Amino acid sequence: MIKINDIEITRGCEGLVVNILEVNRDFVDYSVENLPICQFDQHSRARIGVEFSEYEVTNYPKYVFYTHVYDMMFKDINFSNHIFSTLKKLEVIREKASFKDAYNLMSRICSYRVKQTWESLRGQMSRRLKFCEEEFIVGLHWQLRDILIKEGWKEAKEFKPFCDVIKGCDYSKADYLSNMFGCLFASCGRWPSETNYASFNESCSDVIEIEKQLKIEIPK
Repeated sequence: MIKINDIEITRGCEGLVVNILEVNRDFVDYSVENLPICQFDQHSRARIGVEFSEYEVTNYPKYVFYTHVYDMMFKDINFSNHIFSTLKKLEVIREKASFKDAYNLMSRICSYRVKQTWESLRGQMSRRLKFCEEEFIVGLHWQLRDILIKEGWKEAKEFKPFCDVIKGCDYSKADYLSNMFGCLFASCGRWPSETNYASFNESCSDVIEIEKQLKIEIPK
């Protein structure tokens, strides 16, 4: 974490907190803390068998940056100074505003609660455990899976990215938006990919980095 003048910035999933509130044979009820607004926006796209509640954005100047951007701040002091200077100005404006949500950056920290059926969660896990997904949503689902397994729920051991099911990379072959995303980011390398094109030669998430930040072991 970097903190200057009460403004805090953490990276990736290092500050992620997942608390299990209730689990039974029908659903999993859990809370999420210390991830950015953009992650909630992505997570809440789930519509079937899931209920989101208690969404709250922090009033304190706390932010979560992508790991890559966070690391850039250590390499470029001018870049880092510019970020904190800009955030300080934004906080002054936000504090005076009557409608503070208008000044919430997508990297600002939020918290929320999720109640989800096992079947719904299984479907989400098949997508969100894939490392072609954004690091915040990937880290959340690997952390949730790990906690459920440690609490003795055998169902969670069956959760795996869909590429593990088909034993191949489906990043650029899926019949939804991944077709377009597959042209942007390279395959994560978990399984061989049939495509060799990508605007960026790295995937959205790095398995080693997520393991380190969450302090868990991810099956290879």
